[in-house]
Amino acid sequence: MKAGNILIEERRTTLEDIAKFFTDLSRLLSLYDLNIFPLTCEQIAKAANLRKKYNLTFYDSHHAASAMLYDSKIISTDNTYDSVVDLKRIDPYSIK
Repeated sequence: MKAGNILIEERRTTLEDIAKFFTDLSRLLSLYDLNIFPLTCEQIAKAANLRKKYNLTFYDSHHAASAMLYDSKIISTDNTYDSVVDLKRIDPYSIK
């Protein structure tokens, strides 16, 4: 299964680019006391079911599945998520 390719400045990334990105991301997450949830078999299975049931893209199905397994809320401007039963989409522009 291929998730996608990363391009930076119209060129393929190098291992150094990837290492720097994740080092910077780790620092940013620590700065704001944010966590990344691990990818689980349950989440992958739920994403596959959502992808089939709602005709979601690979990425949208994984975002929806992750949100549903956590608190059933997703912050997004993408109204694709509105069709997913038991998932509440929060438009970031409505947050004050």
